[in-house]
Amino acid sequence: MTMNAAELAALIAAVFWAVLVCVGVFVLFRLGRLLSQSSKLVADVRERGDVLLTRAQAAVDGAQAAADRAGKQLDRTESVTASMDELSAGMTELAGQVTALAGLGHAIAVGPVGRMGALAYGVRHAMSLRRPGGAARRTLPGSVMDRGELTRGKVPK
Repeated sequence: MTMNAAELAALIAAVFWAVLVCVGVFVLFRLGRLLSQSSKLVADVRERGDVLLTRAQAAVDGAQAAADRAGKQLDRTESVTASMDELSAGMTELAGQVTALAGLGHAIAVGPVGRMGALAYGVRHAMSLRRPGGAARRTLPGSVMDRGELTRGKVPK
């Protein structure tokens, strides 16, 4: 059996065509497997992305709630600061009034009215001491001790 050149070329072309078809089938099989794996990966990424977005939204909501609480606390702090400013103004006014009253009290004490009061107290005290039993009312009960009693019999020289 002899083949001529045209038959040999057709046989070679048929073999190459069969090899090419086998390579194409193998490539298509691998491509289908790749597409299957990539679609699983995309579905997994999408699911994880949804979980991450849910967590991120929860974190943003928590941060917003914290910012709202901080804003309310800041409002309260401003209210307390305003109250403290009012209290400080009231205390300053009160201090001025106390200073004025202290000056008035000092003026009364060192002026003629204070001197007259001191004289009246001195006269009354002197009169109470001159009355019978007046000195006894003002002294504490007790007795006079000798020097020896304080040192238990030893008299210092």
